[in-house]
Amino acid sequence: MKKSVRSAGLIVAILSMLILFPEGVQAQLERERAVEDRPIEFIFQAPTNIGLSTVQNVAKKNLNTSVLHTFGLVSGGIDRFYGLDDGANTRIALDYGISDRFSAGIGRMTFQKVVDIRTKFNILRQTRTGSTPVNLAVKGSAGISTIPGVGLDFSDRLSYLVSLMAARKFNGLSVQLSPMIGYFNNVVLDENPNRLFGMGIMASYDISDRYALSAEYLPVFGDRFRDTADALGVALNIDTGGHVFQIFLTSSQWHNEQFIMANNRDRFWEGDFRFGFNIHRTFGL
Repeated sequence: MKKSVRSAGLIVAILSMLILFPEGVQAQLERERAVEDRPIEFIFQAPTNIGLSTVQNVAKKNLNTSVLHTFGLVSGGIDRFYGLDDGANTRIALDYGISDRFSAGIGRMTFQKVVDIRTKFNILRQTRTGSTPVNLAVKGSAGISTIPGVGLDFSDRLSYLVSLMAARKFNGLSVQLSPMIGYFNNVVLDENPNRLFGMGIMASYDISDRYALSAEYLPVFGDRFRDTADALGVALNIDTGGHVFQIFLTSSQWHNEQFIMANNRDRFWEGDFRFGFNIHRTFGL
């Protein structure tokens, strides 16, 4: 009997609290929702869009493998099989998530046989409630050209990139701005600058849970390499659940931002674009 009385008293007390102090209960519920506030997982579908890095990082203890291809100009026509006969510049890379905010990776590009190492760190991560409104990340990378027999010292083969990436997702639309600095220890022509400044501009729109359209533009400001043009590309992103495929048309055949800024000589709107595709696969370790 005493136990029943105590149980009834407890129930009455709880009901009284709900009726008499609804604001306190509401505050408690709000605190619980605040605990559930977490970063938006997919600002973009992959760590790289077409040729530019995104704020998207590799989760802790995950390994992201990527294979990036760009072929020759479509304007080559059927004789060149619309650029596919001209061979691809391919970059194969591995990126490992040391934490949910910090990753490190290594890759190799066919052109100039460039081996690069890179790191990415998310300073801020956009949250679902908007308590943190943007995703802010910094990327640093260094590349070395390993072409043999060209008479270059080790230091002359090196190039560097530092990029600050700021992105925000508005429902299904993601936008990113990436001011960046590229530096080459050695340039072939004395008139070319060692230092390049660019602004990566990127957008992606989710058509569905699996499909997204994206575009990127990389204008160079100030001094630039002779006869170069700003790179532009558009892509269809497909998330299969295990892989992310990116099928795109782009003016630049290069990978790594400093090389895109330094070497793109084609103009998208004049018909100078090429077919390419990227494949991304993440493994949990």
